[in-house]
Amino acid sequence: MQTSQEVLSCLRRVRVLHFNAQSQAGTGWEGVGKGEVKVSAAQENSLVFHETGNWQPNHKSAEHPSAFAFTNTFRWTAIGHQLRLEHLRFGVDKPVLLFDMAPDEAGQWREVDPHLCGQDVYAASLTIEGTQIRVAWSIQGPRKQEAIVYSYQTDPTA
Repeated sequence: MQTSQEVLSCLRRVRVLHFNAQSQAGTGWEGVGKGEVKVSAAQENSLVFHETGNWQPNHKSAEHPSAFAFTNTFRWTAIGHQLRLEHLRFGVDKPVLLFDMAPDEAGQWREVDPHLCGQDVYAASLTIEGTQIRVAWSIQGPRKQEAIVYSYQTDPTA
């Protein structure tokens, strides 16, 4: 089982991301994305992911006619035996706390408490397999039933 510092060390080496989004609710948010991740050290126990790339919907629609660019900024922070994940869509001084994560008995990192956004419930798990970090998201709500699996690829020489 990895410690929060060991997971942070793996996250520090991330350079590439791929993700697959599936919806059971017919929202149109189904497709694949790929891009790059630039990692900066915010503080000693904290990293910021600057994600950029392109997302390709599985089916073209009026809402999602073709591939489009995306950006995301996340902060990962080791706090004791836990990892905190924040979305920085409003800037580094106004983080949106998604959740704290801790390892379960099997060594998989999971949210301690899910993130609530209106009526939607966000949960995630994190596993490390070799040079790949997998973050599986679940978003459940009255109009959402989404599953998004991120595969972050690390650079072993970084």
